[in-house]
Amino acid sequence: MTALGVERLLVGIRDARTGLMMHRKWSRSELERSVPWLKRMNARGNDIYVRPDGDHGLVLVDDLKAEALERMQREGYAPAALLETSPGNFQAWVKLSEAPLSVAVRTRAAQELAQHYGGDLNNADGRHFGRLAGFTNRKPQHTRHNRQPYVLAQACPGTIARAAAAYLQQIAQGLDKEAEELERRERRDALQSARPGAGRDPIQEYQRQAQRLLAQYGADADLSRVDWMIATDMAKSGRFTLQDIATGIRACSPNVDRRKMGHIEDYATRTAAKAWSDPGVRQHREQARQAQRAGVLDTAPGVD
Repeated sequence: MTALGVERLLVGIRDARTGLMMHRKWSRSELERSVPWLKRMNARGNDIYVRPDGDHGLVLVDDLKAEALERMQREGYAPAALLETSPGNFQAWVKLSEAPLSVAVRTRAAQELAQHYGGDLNNADGRHFGRLAGFTNRKPQHTRHNRQPYVLAQACPGTIARAAAAYLQQIAQGLDKEAEELERRERRDALQSARPGAGRDPIQEYQRQAQRLLAQYGADADLSRVDWMIATDMAKSGRFTLQDIATGIRACSPNVDRRKMGHIEDYATRTAAKAWSDPGVRQHREQARQAQRAGVLDTAPGVD
C-alpha cells in the first residue's frame, strides 16, 4: 500500500461460487482494520483484489514472467510494486506519475506495456484490479497438495519508472493524433452526409462546396486551403456577406477545433476578411456588379 502511494483504495472480494465482485472503498487504515474479515473471506474461497480508487498515476501489467521483468528493469519500467501471484507468475504496478492520469492514458500505457512485455492483454486497461498481497490465490489450477499459494509482495520501492516522462509524452502525442483523425473523419462524414442546396444559407453553401472539394482532393486535402477556396468562392458570388463566410468556416470547417484550438473565431474572421479583400475577388465582384447594371439597362423599357 505504501508503494502504491494513494489515499483511497477499492478492494474487491470475488465470490468463489458466483464469480461476482463485492466492492469496498477504504483508506489504508480502514483496509488494515478490515484484514481479519478479509482473511475469513479468503479462507472461504474468495479472492481478494485491490486497485487505487479514482484517478492515479499507476498502470497494472498482469501475467508476467521473470524474463520480462528483467527487460522492464533494463528499459526503464521497473515496477513500483511487484507481486508474485502464483509460482513464477507476476503482476507489476508501474508508476508513471505522482499526479493523476486519465483513464485513456492509463489504458493506452497498460495495453502497450502488456503487449511489449508479454503480459495479459485481456487485463490491460486503466481500471483493472490487481491481487492483494498476503492473501491466497484461490484459482483451482494453482492447488498443490490441497493448498493455495500466497500472493507475495516481492519488491515494493514505490518509485516512478525511469522512462515514464518520455513515455507519457509519446502516449499524449499518439492520443492527440488519434483524436484529431477521429474528429477529421467525423466532420468529413457529416459534410458528406449533408444534403445542402444552393441558396443564401452560408452553412449549406460551405457544406456543398466542401463535399465537392473533399471528393476531388481526398482525405489528405489541405483543410486550410479548402477553407480559403470556399471563402473566396463565396465572396465572389455576391450572395454572402463577410460575416456569412466566417460563419460557414466556424461551423463546418473540418477538424477546426483541433487545427485552430483556442482561436477558431479569430481564424474564421481572418480567413473571411482576407478572402473578401483579395484583389482578384474584389475585381470579380466589381465586374459582376457592372454586368448586372448593364443587364438592367439593356432590359429597361424604352431603351434602344
